[in-house]
Amino acid sequence: MKVLVTYYSKSGNTAAMAKVLSGALEQRGAEVVQKEAGQTTPEDLLSADAVAVGSPDYFSYVAGQVKTLFDEALSEKSKLSGKPGGCFSSHGGGARIKEPFEHLVEAVGLKLVAPCVLSHDAPAGKTVDELHSLAAALCDAAG
Repeated sequence: MKVLVTYYSKSGNTAAMAKVLSGALEQRGAEVVQKEAGQTTPEDLLSADAVAVGSPDYFSYVAGQVKTLFDEALSEKSKLSGKPGGCFSSHGGGARIKEPFEHLVEAVGLKLVAPCVLSHDAPAGKTVDELHSLAAALCDAAG
């Protein structure tokens, strides 16, 4: 099973979350493709069995690179419909990105398999556990 982990990170915190998630997926036997959002295409989303998308919380919304990927993927909604998906986000406070981010994941047809994982700054403790749970949910849903 191939899982795409795509993300945008400026400070490195979202990239650190992607690394933890990718490691957890690999421990479960998944083939992981990790790419920055600006280099990810709708074809990358289509070729994966499951997709996880990460972004920092910018004004309670995703980074522009992630939004652009979702805009481009919208034309493939029928082909993405029902594919397991998840999201993760780092933030410096507030953490109001959860609902809008989950809505974007579902808007392109992906089936949200777990709540969006939020991390205040770099991932640690409970956040690491939640990333492992997201990995398990993605693998279980992708078969």
